[in-house]
Amino acid sequence: MKNESLNTRFTLLQRLSNQYDEDSWEDFVHYYEKYIFMVCLGCGFSHHDSKEIVQLVMLKLWKKLPDFNYDKNKRFRSWLCRVTRNTALDYFRQQQRQEKYLQKAFESEHWAYYREDSLPEMEAMAEREWQNYIVNIALENLRSKISDKMVEVFLALEAGQSATDIAEDMDLPRNTVYVYQKRMQAKLSEEVRRLSADLS
Repeated sequence: MKNESLNTRFTLLQRLSNQYDEDSWEDFVHYYEKYIFMVCLGCGFSHHDSKEIVQLVMLKLWKKLPDFNYDKNKRFRSWLCRVTRNTALDYFRQQQRQEKYLQKAFESEHWAYYREDSLPEMEAMAEREWQNYIVNIALENLRSKISDKMVEVFLALEAGQSATDIAEDMDLPRNTVYVYQKRMQAKLSEEVRRLSADLS
């Protein structure tokens, strides 16, 4: 985690009203750059194109965030999703092989995300990506605070391995596997709630 003093998303967005607050911008990039990249990949863009789009989105955000008006009744991610979608469209309109690329995209399943009425579909996809992303951040944050064995047990259970096999493989009592699972789930849920309050 880049900045342990980050209390809420609102606080971070307020701090970003100063366009030259480098620490706040680093916090923002730390949490959102990878997420935007995953959204681009989820929309069917190549790794290279996704990287390019992310850089364009981040530049746009750097310019727009100082003027962003926080509204507790509106989700920041919805606005972020619109900026990402519009930036992606602009990116492809500027390509020299525009017609060929857009025709190929139009024929693919991913073009559904770029119809005029498609924003709700893209937001739903982006929300699924966010849920996975936030759990992964939470897991990484917890790794330094809990035993490696507990993490191994949890990940093995999540991968579908039986408690009996895990106990045998890791030389643990079977009951300990369930204890580790319960503790890990509680810690992970708590960290996800904290991150969601900070960033969602």
